[in-house]
Amino acid sequence: MNLQLEIYVLNFIDAKLLNGWDSELVWGIAAIVGVVVAIGAFIFGWILIHRRKARLKALAAQAGEWGDQAGPQDAFRYGMGMARRKSVRLSGNQIPILVASDKNAEEPWDGWILDRSQGGLRLKVPQAIQVGAILRVRTVQSSNSLPWVEVQVKNAREKAESWEVGCQFLNDPSPDVLRSFGSH
Repeated sequence: MNLQLEIYVLNFIDAKLLNGWDSELVWGIAAIVGVVVAIGAFIFGWILIHRRKARLKALAAQAGEWGDQAGPQDAFRYGMGMARRKSVRLSGNQIPILVASDKNAEEPWDGWILDRSQGGLRLKVPQAIQVGAILRVRTVQSSNSLPWVEVQVKNAREKAESWEVGCQFLNDPSPDVLRSFGSH
């Protein structure tokens, strides 16, 4: 029964669709068309990728127009290839911390680590802090053997009832300190 159905289908294809064309020729043409389309798609993708690379190289060559460092607006405008970040930012569980200003280390206040990287921390604090200020940071759960870490405030923005502060480490913290901040 299957053989009769197969013969019927092949005869139908040959008679109605191919109008007398040799079926091997049709399959050969279909294979050639498939290969040509695949090559065309590859070439199109290659051109798009290399155009983007050339555009980014041209933007990098113009970096002198922006000054020594690209600003955040440049990263938005030209893509993350212009971002200043040197390491991966890790977000996750917020870690409770103690924060003390360099001037008043005896009276720390509570804060939270929102995210962290090898270069610094983003903190949530209850009060405004000036950009450029030096802070000392330590997790609430850290033992007294772990030192306070000094960070410099690089940016600060007001949120609903708190401030988010981007800080850069002044010195590379030890791996134990980074682990206490939730970094790997």
